[in-house]
Amino acid sequence: MKRPPIDMRAAWNRTSATYQELHQIPVDSAHYGPWAPDENHLRLLGEVRGKRILEPGCGGGQCSIAFALQGATATGVDLSDEQLAFARNLAAKSGAAVDFYQGDAADLSRFAGASFDIVFSAYALAYVEDITSCLSEAARVLIPGGLLVFSLDHPFRDCFWDEENNEESLTPARSYFLRDASEWQFSTSGEWMRSFHRTIGDWTDLLREAGFQVQRILEPEPVLTPEEENSWAESYDLETARLIPQTIIFVATRGA
Repeated sequence: MKRPPIDMRAAWNRTSATYQELHQIPVDSAHYGPWAPDENHLRLLGEVRGKRILEPGCGGGQCSIAFALQGATATGVDLSDEQLAFARNLAAKSGAAVDFYQGDAADLSRFAGASFDIVFSAYALAYVEDITSCLSEAARVLIPGGLLVFSLDHPFRDCFWDEENNEESLTPARSYFLRDASEWQFSTSGEWMRSFHRTIGDWTDLLREAGFQVQRILEPEPVLTPEEENSWAESYDLETARLIPQTIIFVATRGA
C-alpha cells in the first residue's frame, strides 16, 4: 500500500520529543551534525559577538542559543511547532534571548533585505524541496559580503542508504547521480521523513546561481563523542561509517 504524502510539519511535530530526548544536543557551541567537530573547533564563523545571525531550520534551537550566549543577536526559524516550543523552553532555561518564528526556510519574507550578517544551518537544508528559493532568500536577507555556512549529510552517504529496507547498507545501494526525494523512517520514533539528494556539484551550482561565492567545502573525518556513539550504534555500523565522510560543510559569501 502506498503511503500518503508526508506532511513534514506534522512529522517533525510528532518526532520532536523523541529526537530531542535521544540526541541531547548541547548549547555550548553551534554544532554541524552528529559526525562533525563543532564550531568551537572549526571556527568557520569567526567572532559572532555583535553579529546578527539567522538560522533557518533551527530545530530545537541549540545553535541559535549558543550564538546568543556568545553575544550574537540570534533568530531561528523552523517548520515544526513542537521543535520551536522546545527551543523557546531551552532558551529560557539557558538564559538566552533568541527570537524564534514558525516558517519555511524557502520563505523568509518576514525579514527585510540585508538584515543579517550570517545565515547558518545545520543538517536542515536537505529537507527543503524548493532549495532555489531557500538559497535566494538567504542571499536576500544577508548583507553584501555576508556569510552563509551550512552542513548536510554528505551526499556520498546517501549512496549507502537502502530505501527498500530502511537501513544503512555496507555497499552502495543507490546511484550518487539519482536526484530525487528519499523517504525514510526514524528508527526511534517510526516517523516517515522526506529529504532530497543533491550532488556536491549541484550544491556549488545552486550557490553560484543564488549569488554566492563558495569559499570552502569541508569534509571532516567522522568524529563521535561517547554519547553520540551510544545513540547512533543501534542504527549504524559505526566502523564502516568512519570510512567515508558523513558530513559536508559549505562556507560561502554573498556577492556585493
